[in-house]
Amino acid sequence: MKSNPYAAIQSQYETFPRVGKRIADYILEDPVHVTSISVQQMARELSIAESSIIRFCKNIGCSGFSEMKLMLAKYAPKSIRIIFEDLSETDSVESITQNVFNRNIDTLQRALDCLDLEKVAQAAELMSQAKKILILGVGASGTIADDLYIRLMRVGLSAESFTDSHLMQIAASQCDADAVVFGISHTGKSHEIVSAMDLARSCGSKTISMTGYPNTPIEKVSDICMELYSPEQLFVSPRVAQVSLLDSLYVALSIRQKEYVVQNIKRMNDALTDFRL
Repeated sequence: MKSNPYAAIQSQYETFPRVGKRIADYILEDPVHVTSISVQQMARELSIAESSIIRFCKNIGCSGFSEMKLMLAKYAPKSIRIIFEDLSETDSVESITQNVFNRNIDTLQRALDCLDLEKVAQAAELMSQAKKILILGVGASGTIADDLYIRLMRVGLSAESFTDSHLMQIAASQCDADAVVFGISHTGKSHEIVSAMDLARSCGSKTISMTGYPNTPIEKVSDICMELYSPEQLFVSPRVAQVSLLDSLYVALSIRQKEYVVQNIKRMNDALTDFRL
């Protein structure tokens, strides 16, 4: 499945060089116009080389300019869902809620369009073979790390989460080839996460990461780096996409060990029976 070019451009925008950002701005400002012109005309209008445009097309997952035009037409957004431009202080909570839900739905669709599903499959395979899974995250990503740990624990998988920068270094130093280290960093630049993953890798562990941007430091220390679309609007959280991706991994792992998982869920429910009113 080819990527949604709008989502790919927005996700990678900060990593583009100056010319790349000019091309991106040009496309996003009037994609309909871009679909109606040749690469030669676009190069003239931007006063850049045709090769720069072709290189840009390949960077966002298209084979060339012609395919990019087809994908722009295919994924043309029916409407641009925004928040502050559509809402005011007098809007009802119902209206605000509808806008937020719509934006999150849009974020999920764009994230799915951008996601490399082969990497998700590879991550599930590595995690299913691991004897121990270490999940790392700090700040907001720390709560995501804890959530994944709880999910894996509930189905009987050996996992731990570390959100303290010092403890994760210690845990990483004690890893071996039987462990998988899963780092979560939206920016991909969290020094403590990158450092711990690099250390674990030097001890023989496989490393997986989840981030919101391509070509980041965390990718360099990851055997598998899963990149998600990152909404740029204020108050639109990438968390909805992050949780959905982790849910996908959680379900994929559970399906692979169905009987074992069912037994563990039963034992968990039995253990919690006396705590429910």
